[in-house]
Amino acid sequence: MPGPAISPATRSKVARSVLSRNIRLRPGERVVVEAWTHTLPWAVAFAREARRIGAYPIVFYEDEEAYWDLVSEGKLDVLGVRARHEWAALGQTNAYLHFWGPGDRVRLDAMRSADRDRLFAFNMGWYEAARRAGLRGARMELGRPYPTLARAYGADLGTWTDQLVQATLVGPDELQRTATPIVRALEHGRTLRIRSRGGTDLTLGLAHRRATASIGRPRVGDKRRPFDFLTNLPAGSVRVALDESVAEGTIVANRSCYYDSGKAAGGVLRFRSGRLVSAEFDRGQRFFDRPYRTGGRGRDRPGMLGIGLNPKLKDTPQVEDLERGAVMVSVGSNRFFGGNNPSPFFGYAIDAGATVEVDGRPIPL
Repeated sequence: MPGPAISPATRSKVARSVLSRNIRLRPGERVVVEAWTHTLPWAVAFAREARRIGAYPIVFYEDEEAYWDLVSEGKLDVLGVRARHEWAALGQTNAYLHFWGPGDRVRLDAMRSADRDRLFAFNMGWYEAARRAGLRGARMELGRPYPTLARAYGADLGTWTDQLVQATLVGPDELQRTATPIVRALEHGRTLRIRSRGGTDLTLGLAHRRATASIGRPRVGDKRRPFDFLTNLPAGSVRVALDESVAEGTIVANRSCYYDSGKAAGGVLRFRSGRLVSAEFDRGQRFFDRPYRTGGRGRDRPGMLGIGLNPKLKDTPQVEDLERGAVMVSVGSNRFFGGNNPSPFFGYAIDAGATVEVDGRPIPL
């Protein structure tokens, strides 16, 4: 299914930027571009620009209609099998560009979780093979916009895509300059306070944990972040695991929370004595409540703080937390960012434009 009209010149510009500034592709390297029906024009642009650099591209293509035909026929294990020839190709690959697929995430989300697990049974094996190969690359959010998902979000498909194009072109050096003082403050501070005119006034704790800046460059061989040999593009955030025992006050969201098949909006999270005491949304309450019910121990404890850095995003689906000045507070799981919260639940609210103070000193957003 074709996406919004984007000129070949724009596609080439994005491909050149990603390959040269983010992936830092070199002449003679071998590149794989993973494409679906709706992202094939992007794959063609990336393959063309890789050749202009002097690299050697291969496009792995999956047809959307054929994929869902097999799902309808119950061929889930065929789709989820570990493909040995693909694994062999990974062993000879230097750089990998992944465009999200299948495109119809609404249909995918409607499947039984056990069936989705069968479809993606290859996933961990793929990451292991890619790490062994020393591969580096990017997951391209430009594969997310799709008509069914845009309708579920109430989003304009063209606007969504254009924001992702412009945000992907923001270079890693610019994002690094913005991130550096924020990282320093979050790693050395003890008390964090977030306030805004919309009603947010929330005090949280920091625990001298490592703050991670996502600037759009892959990290190969980082044992603390084993999946970061694939960076996410567009990029632009600083994240840190919070002290799980400290939270007092309220965050009032002015940005939506985009889930796999819909969104929650108008969120208000209230904390007392280190615990979440209420979570209310004007729309999409079920997206928070359903997983919260089975979230187990730690679901009501502070999880993570995120601060957005990217100036080209505004309430953009699936990357809402990357908008410059967006302050995200989550509850539940934070182990992936170095915390101790064991819950599998992840719920959050975002206040864009709030002020943040660390130990009484404002940090630049």
